[in-house]
Amino acid sequence: MKQLFRLTILFCACAGLPLSALAGPEPLPSGKEMKQVAPAPLPECSPDPRPWGYDQSGVIAGGQIGYNFQWNWVVLGIEADGGYMNIEGSGTEPDTEVSRRRRNGDTVGRSDSDFYTTFRGRIGIALNQWLFYATGGGIGVNWDTSVRDDCNTNGCGFDRIDAHKQELDWGWTVGGGIERMIGCHWSIKAEYLFYQLDDQDFSGVDDVFGFRYHFQAHDQGHIVRAGLNYKF
Repeated sequence: MKQLFRLTILFCACAGLPLSALAGPEPLPSGKEMKQVAPAPLPECSPDPRPWGYDQSGVIAGGQIGYNFQWNWVVLGIEADGGYMNIEGSGTEPDTEVSRRRRNGDTVGRSDSDFYTTFRGRIGIALNQWLFYATGGGIGVNWDTSVRDDCNTNGCGFDRIDAHKQELDWGWTVGGGIERMIGCHWSIKAEYLFYQLDDQDFSGVDDVFGFRYHFQAHDQGHIVRAGLNYKF
């Protein structure tokens, strides 16, 4: 199982300092410039999107229940499934000072999941012992995402950030599969699903200047699985 993960970082400086928005390892103004800027109220957040991403992979296991209705060769059904989804991945932001100079950035995004569930309908065509079907509906994934800048390399910049969020995120999924009857009650199937989750928003404050950085994570992936069904 493999999925594509894209992480969009929305840097946003909202501190009561007479500085422009600080996004990453930007140089601070000199003392002379500081004297020329009068104190001002809290500035408005100025989003500076910097999208980047990485691949994730892992395994999935679980069970499902459902109901099918067949009329001639047309099959209609509903089903729900859930279980364990161990998807992990990590990647380094390419647009950092360390990345540009040493090809090894200090801002790292990580993601992990454990529980998942789907609720789907399906429609298919039955040909003797075979069923070819399409399916689609909703999906929920318990998704854990973090972005950390530990600034552990000389010249990496001024910010140290540890942002994190874990929640059950919902989205949609579509796909299709093939199922074959084995005897009167048993069947085996192979299924493919594409899914996309709603964007996950979270933030973190750097422990040097107190700037709050906003992050937006986007997750989409592919599930390939096999199953064994018992029909009552």
